[in-house]
Amino acid sequence: MGPLHSNLILLDLYPDRGIYLPGQPVNLILELESNNEQVATLQLAITHGTQVVDDMARTLSLRAGLNCIDWSWNPPIEAPSGYGAEIKTVPLPKENPLSICKIETAFDVLPDWTVFPRYGFLCDFSPDRTDVAATLKSLSKYHINGLQFYDWQFRHDRLLSDEDLYRDPLGRPLSLITIRNLLDQAHSHGMSTMSYLAVYAASASFWREHLDWGLYDQDGNPIPFGDNFLGLMNPAPGTPWQRHLLDECNHVLACLPFDGLHVDQYGEPKEVYDHSGGAVNLPDAFKNFVQTAVQENPRKPVLFNAVGNWPIESLATSPTAFNYIEVWPPDTSYLDLVRIVRNARKLSNDKPVILALYIPSERMTNIRLANALIHSAGGSRIELGENERLLSDPYFPKHEPLNEELRIARRRSADFVVRYSGWFGPVIPETLKIAVRAQVGVETFIRQTSQG
Repeated sequence: MGPLHSNLILLDLYPDRGIYLPGQPVNLILELESNNEQVATLQLAITHGTQVVDDMARTLSLRAGLNCIDWSWNPPIEAPSGYGAEIKTVPLPKENPLSICKIETAFDVLPDWTVFPRYGFLCDFSPDRTDVAATLKSLSKYHINGLQFYDWQFRHDRLLSDEDLYRDPLGRPLSLITIRNLLDQAHSHGMSTMSYLAVYAASASFWREHLDWGLYDQDGNPIPFGDNFLGLMNPAPGTPWQRHLLDECNHVLACLPFDGLHVDQYGEPKEVYDHSGGAVNLPDAFKNFVQTAVQENPRKPVLFNAVGNWPIESLATSPTAFNYIEVWPPDTSYLDLVRIVRNARKLSNDKPVILALYIPSERMTNIRLANALIHSAGGSRIELGENERLLSDPYFPKHEPLNEELRIARRRSADFVVRYSGWFGPVIPETLKIAVRAQVGVETFIRQTSQG
């Protein structure tokens, strides 16, 4: 529940899009509850950094109960820019000035979502899904501007089903109608959509039929993944599998309005061979796959998962839209997160960084501290999706609910990062660590941004 003003409650304030493009009007939605019919004056202030750049007042005739009010504002054409928005009540002449209450949100104007990605996820594509619109609306409140459609595909080697209704490799019922609805709703909220795929995985039947396309271990054995589930294929340049998978990607992008590709790998094995026993350089193969996918779809961003931060040296210098890194042991400390983000930005000429980091929802302090360090170092997390659910497991459908305290904290953090996005630029000198006590330290980040 929001602030109380006499018999008026400000419930929520949020933008209707994850980002706004230059020249696009900003629409803010205010939800308030009035105990009776009344006339109230509300004032909206727009801030950029610490400066108020616009303010406006409106006198409204409110009905008893819930009222939803749209506020429109035309931002300057400059981008990228983050803004804060505050709506407060204006007291009546005889009313106590202390009765003023307010509510805040943020939004930003970007030429493209990859400039400052805030990545979320979707993984429920069931045919009986009825909450598509509500799901995307809820995620826009956290300023999510890109979504990974995780495990939507028919098969790893045949991404798009011929039928609207189908089952995925784990037997889940899926629907292309639901997928199209989610794509449409995401786009209506200014969120870009990324099609998930694995770079070297094929169904067991396809793998067995094309063993000469596969990857092999040092003993000459074809490499399975799981128990009769998948087989690993050779993604090296010029191989039949690479061409097959690229053709599958091109087919998906031609048939469905996905905005780009999110390419996964499994981190292991790292030492592999082809059918003839020749060594396969996976870092080079991954980089070449990105390069070729970008060449064949130049207006579609491509991401590639550096599992366990490997092989970041190759992927950071590939034409990925930004760095996507899944964190695993031995990187288990908070300062490992800082190091990973800063190293990826350095290697990639300062591309943004998204970390996938799986922390159970009950560890709220760990979540908040990890997020603070990641943002301070110049990165972000893929964390929220599916009706404000928390990503806490590498298999995305195992997401967990947020408790109310964490939900509020995540909203405030999302607003803060977007509002002051101009100050989340690259870190310049080495971090200065100041010891306060034996177990407590302060991590200081020095930044140089367009705002000084």
